[in-house]
Amino acid sequence: MKKAIGLLAVGFLCLADVVLAGELGNPAQYIQQGKFDVGLQWNSVFKQGFEDYDLKRSYSDGDTSTGRKGADFENDQYYMATVTYGILDEINVFARLGMVDGGKWLDYEAGNNWKADLESAFVWAIGAKGKVYEFDNGLGLGLAAQYKRYDDRKAKNWRSLETGETARDLGWSTNDKVTYWQLDAMANAYWTMGRVTPYVGVGYTYYDVDFKGKWSHEIPFYGSINYDASFGNQNRFTALIGLDVDLGMNFKANIQGTFVSSTALTIGVSYCF
Repeated sequence: MKKAIGLLAVGFLCLADVVLAGELGNPAQYIQQGKFDVGLQWNSVFKQGFEDYDLKRSYSDGDTSTGRKGADFENDQYYMATVTYGILDEINVFARLGMVDGGKWLDYEAGNNWKADLESAFVWAIGAKGKVYEFDNGLGLGLAAQYKRYDDRKAKNWRSLETGETARDLGWSTNDKVTYWQLDAMANAYWTMGRVTPYVGVGYTYYDVDFKGKWSHEIPFYGSINYDASFGNQNRFTALIGLDVDLGMNFKANIQGTFVSSTALTIGVSYCF
């Protein structure tokens, strides 16, 4: 049995190179009142599209300007540990803690397109899920909500998409940070068939980015530029599809995809006690 569990977990991880989806933390299955479920999740976010935003620039000589820009985040990887507790058989709460890494920020403006690397940052989330109703045949309806956040994540290695030159090549040193939070509210339908529970869901997602930065030129004559902006996601409708599998011996596995608001994949394995 242990060998079978290991092979299944490896198989799920291999799927991450092919499929792109998202996460809300095992929304199909519920743990019983007084029980804990401890698990590990990997979430690969292929793309998040943001609405156009106003970037405010304050120059060291006292001038200011505002430019209209677009933005995408790409290829973020979330590595999360999750603890879920059954308040009731029908109501579970969960907390998550981990790291986000590997992301890229693409910033668009006519003739002024840039790309930056997003550094690693601690990320946390809290949420709850509840069973609305379950029929005798295993078909059920549920609700889930989650708040996720990271703070002061650095954006560095800015490179012009037109010329390929870096900010450093042009004489600029940069100090840019983003604070990010995300709110998800989902309704899902699931069908438990033995050890397998497929499910689908729809809902609302909002994510917000608060950006502050400063670029300073190595030649004092050119001075420095302070940047300030805040923006949210382009599409706030979310659709998801997923599968929970009871592996036996209190182990569970989950694979889930989220689409429209973002494109991502979540894979998780957990243990209930």
